[in-house]
Amino acid sequence: MTHVWDFIDEFASALEEQLRNDELRWGNTWLERTREGQEERTITRFNDYFDQYKETGAPLPWLKIAGGALICWLRETHPEMWKK
Repeated sequence: MTHVWDFIDEFASALEEQLRNDELRWGNTWLERTREGQEERTITRFNDYFDQYKETGAPLPWLKIAGGALICWLRETHPEMWKK
């Protein structure tokens, strides 16, 4: 039987490549945003991705979506990384 978790290593490798490419473009700006600022940015970007999909049929960038979700998850699980 095939399980979703059977693909975790493959997904993690693809996500790491996406995140490394994103860092070349954005640097560590994700560490400079407030939690509220990051969450608003994430909501806006996700909505943009879905709008582009609906309007033009552009493929959804699942790795970018996962990267954004990872940053938000990190904020919740590692709040010590950000200024109070």
